[in-house]
Amino acid sequence: MTSHTRSSRFFLVSSLAVAVSAGNAVAGGFEKATLWDAQYSALAGAAVSSVDDSSAIFFNPAGMAFAESNDIALHVSPTFTTTNGPAAGDNTFIDGETNFSPVGGLTGLFKLNDKFTMGYGVYAAGGASSKYEDVTVGNDRPITGDYSTDIQVIEAGLGLAYRINNNWSVGGTYRLTYATADINMLSATDINLGPISQNVGGSVGYNDMSGFNTFGVRLGAMFRSDDNRWGWGINYRSEVDIEADGDASYKNGLGAGEYNKVDATAKTALPMQISTGVDYQVAPNWTLFGEITYSEYSNNEQIKFESDDTALAVPAINANWEDQYNYRIAAEYTGIENWALRAGYIYTTAVVTEEYAAPTFSTPANAHSFTFGAGTTILDGQVDLDFAAEYNMAENDSVKGGGDLSSASKSHPGKYESNAYAIHATVKYKF
Repeated sequence: MTSHTRSSRFFLVSSLAVAVSAGNAVAGGFEKATLWDAQYSALAGAAVSSVDDSSAIFFNPAGMAFAESNDIALHVSPTFTTTNGPAAGDNTFIDGETNFSPVGGLTGLFKLNDKFTMGYGVYAAGGASSKYEDVTVGNDRPITGDYSTDIQVIEAGLGLAYRINNNWSVGGTYRLTYATADINMLSATDINLGPISQNVGGSVGYNDMSGFNTFGVRLGAMFRSDDNRWGWGINYRSEVDIEADGDASYKNGLGAGEYNKVDATAKTALPMQISTGVDYQVAPNWTLFGEITYSEYSNNEQIKFESDDTALAVPAINANWEDQYNYRIAAEYTGIENWALRAGYIYTTAVVTEEYAAPTFSTPANAHSFTFGAGTTILDGQVDLDFAAEYNMAENDSVKGGGDLSSASKSHPGKYESNAYAIHATVKYKF
């Protein structure tokens, strides 16, 4: 019986993703389509060609060189996410819990002279969060527990920008990345016990996991026309390997071959990303924005787990993700005195394929994001106040599944869906 039990050790899904601090990824691997800056969230995240304040540390460090003043900004973006899917097995459908994520960031900028500008910040860098409570798996030897993922990735950045002339600038950001994770997974498999076969439930937990990556960069360039009516920008983000150390646990409906709180390491990566976009003032009070973002998620073929204390239930999860594209369009209207009105839309291609779908991965479907917001200034223009709201959705009613997520579990067919909404607020002090 022991050999049967050991061969049944399994882990159905999940990933050491990047960051509940940024909400649910919906259709994207480890990242939500917009993050924490209210002004640029209202513009659907289309910031790469126009950002000219301390948020450029994230969106395009070259933009810091076009800042007109020093600033420090506080960003808060409470985010609520829900993921629903076949967490209890093939063609089941369970409504997940609504999860709250305290997204936010703090950024600052200081002009060293007419040519050089320094920026800094600490902020959320991605997002995925899901939870199914009291899920039972295993028809013959059941087990009940929470099927959940609670992951956070936070980035600290230090940047420098150089203004080449009136039209061009370049810049870079050094990135320090910190990740934490608590993952609890459930699945079932058929095990031969002598003359009979039984469907046995089991669970794997990876808890209290955390780790640093001490090197990553963002590199950018920006062009602004002489009359500042239009601009272009490009931003490159290097891949960052994520390793998080913590505890691993395993239990099953047989009560044999289990382990509890052994040391383990999870390994994955936040992929290389390139964004490029333009903005154009089409009329005195109207500006249009467009941007494309490419993320190389196809390099994330597996999520690996290691332990020196025991043979883990499953040493790798097969992700086999696809590259992601975000297409962003937005508009800003400034015809009301001391106010700017903004709105945008994002179309995000699916990272997770139907064949390798799982309840705690992002939904295997293209996603739609809708954003709107407003901004004003107070105290004689010394303080900027920006507000935004967004809604994200992805749904696939007939996922085929069937892929080998691990050596002992397959992707469940059925209906998958997710949604997220967020409120953004930014207060920026200029000096």
